[in-house]
Amino acid sequence: MTGIALAAVLLGFAVLAAPPPPRVRLGLAPPRFDTRTPAMVAGLVVAAVALPPAALLAASVLGVTLIARRRRRLRSRDRHHAGQTLASALETLAGELRVGAHPVRAFTIAASESAGAIGIALRAVAARAGLGADVGAGLRALATSTSIPAQWERLAVCWQLAADHGLAMAALIRTAQRDIVERQRFTARVEAGLAGARATAAILAGLPLLGVFLGELVGAHPVGFLLGGGVGGWLLVVGTTLVCVGLVWADRITDRLPA
Repeated sequence: MTGIALAAVLLGFAVLAAPPPPRVRLGLAPPRFDTRTPAMVAGLVVAAVALPPAALLAASVLGVTLIARRRRRLRSRDRHHAGQTLASALETLAGELRVGAHPVRAFTIAASESAGAIGIALRAVAARAGLGADVGAGLRALATSTSIPAQWERLAVCWQLAADHGLAMAALIRTAQRDIVERQRFTARVEAGLAGARATAAILAGLPLLGVFLGELVGAHPVGFLLGGGVGGWLLVVGTTLVCVGLVWADRITDRLPA
């Protein structure tokens, strides 16, 4: 029963970490019923019933770490996508301003050509400008509720400079757009350079599992020792915790470099 419980836990984590189909990720098909949560819940229920307390604690630590790392990857992907969308919107905005469009109309056109949260935010800015409110303050307010606050802060500074000193709005918006594009390229280069380091950290974290597998092949039966409770169970908890701490620490080191 212990082997079945362990397989259920691993299956639940695998289903949880699996990405959606490519057509769903690209927005070409509607999302289907999400089977990840039921699979994870079923795995946890089986584990809670069948696994000893120490093994259950180790599985919980591992599960929390994997979920946290997956959420971190999703946040990073969302920031990259939001930066690309905002850069495209600012390019449209600068083009409209260069041909003499009113700022309210320019923001409205840029919002209509932008999808997701960026389009909603630009429509809010256009509505604020149409009512004669402080657009710079509105842009700063939006910065606190988006995944790329620094970019919105720069846009607010550009708007404030144009309003206070009479500078050309189109030139400032174009500068902000180029700044975002260059920062996106720099981040992409750094991420590509860190791919090897992150892969090395993942491989090193998986070496204890390889050692357990080799121990089973030679007849040492480490799985029975680790899942049997007692000293083996506590060694499993300590080892799993150290592996998870190593993964989190490696993520902290690599995440500081692109910033």
